[in-house]
Amino acid sequence: MGRSYNWNNILVLPDDLRAFAWSAPMRDLAAKLDLSDVGLRKLLTSYGVAPPPQGYWNKVHAGKPVPTRPKAPPRRPGETGRLSVDARFAKVLSSAPAPSSEGPFASALVPENLDELYAQELNAIGRASAPKTLDAPHRGLAQLLKQEQRRREKAAGREHHWDQARFDTPLAKRRLRILNGIFLALSKRGHGGDAYESDGEIHARAIVGDTYLGLEITIAGKHRTVRQYGYVRPAPDLPAATPLTLRLDPGFDRRGGKTWQDDEGGNLEAKIAPIAAAIIVAGEAKFRQSLREEEERAERARQEEEKRRQERLVELNRRRLENLRTSGELLRQAQEIRTLVQRVRQAIIEGSVAIDASVLEAWENWALAEADRIDPVRSGQFTSHLNEPTL
Repeated sequence: MGRSYNWNNILVLPDDLRAFAWSAPMRDLAAKLDLSDVGLRKLLTSYGVAPPPQGYWNKVHAGKPVPTRPKAPPRRPGETGRLSVDARFAKVLSSAPAPSSEGPFASALVPENLDELYAQELNAIGRASAPKTLDAPHRGLAQLLKQEQRRREKAAGREHHWDQARFDTPLAKRRLRILNGIFLALSKRGHGGDAYESDGEIHARAIVGDTYLGLEITIAGKHRTVRQYGYVRPAPDLPAATPLTLRLDPGFDRRGGKTWQDDEGGNLEAKIAPIAAAIIVAGEAKFRQSLREEEERAERARQEEEKRRQERLVELNRRRLENLRTSGELLRQAQEIRTLVQRVRQAIIEGSVAIDASVLEAWENWALAEADRIDPVRSGQFTSHLNEPTL
């Protein structure tokens, strides 16, 4: 649901977008978004939202019966239940809040209990196997296989070529067939996967709704190796029957995750259906876990912001107290100057000091003006600590 992830996109509820698409003629809606009606129609289609059929609004105005607005499909496993849409839709739609990590998570397609989800998906997948050839691969493998074919064609007729096909050994082909079987089984339930080559290794992932999970197929136990292109790789002559292990890596960090392997209970090819069902459940579980993790991140961010806020308040109060003390010091200095002026005037009156009247007046004016200048009340400096600090 909504896998268009531009950095400035907004998340909206699918039903809100459908309600908008059916609220007025396309030309009128497009004008609100500064789009053409053709451009808006293409955008809506890319989000899986079908606008009203041709002639719908003519029938509405004529009072004729019209089809009802279709509701958004129910949330599937691994889906966020949100659509990521162009930021211009913020003019007409409200951003959808994230689902709560407490649920409920159930929909017509997702039971609340994950064990029930596994049983449901296993039953729906039914019989599944890895095709014996890669002649009709899942689209998630198409690019990797095309790259392999180009390498074969370039190397054809040459005894040595630096860019040989990477996965032409029996065991490598088997790994690709297993991935193909898993992807095809997932596609039965509207999910999928893809794979690519890097440094001679297969990197694969399953895509369940809007959730991605790593997949890794490795050789079980010890095996012979060779050095190729500077890397240690399994020996190319290892038989296809070499025991393999498939590991589900939900976090792409090689931590935890369910594993399957060739054993007495059968090889991996015989376990495609339960593997695919478990992957779907893991996708839903990861989605639910991601909600908890996002809430925890938000709470940590809130706590960190509150910590910074409190530190800022402490600093503001420290400055307030410092300014208060400065006011007291300035007032003391101003009062001392005024007292000095009075004492000098008194001394002249008593005749103990002889000063020219004009000189005395000029000095008094200057001294009192200086006292007024530094007086925290007259200068307004006291306002720096008058109000309690707030953010």
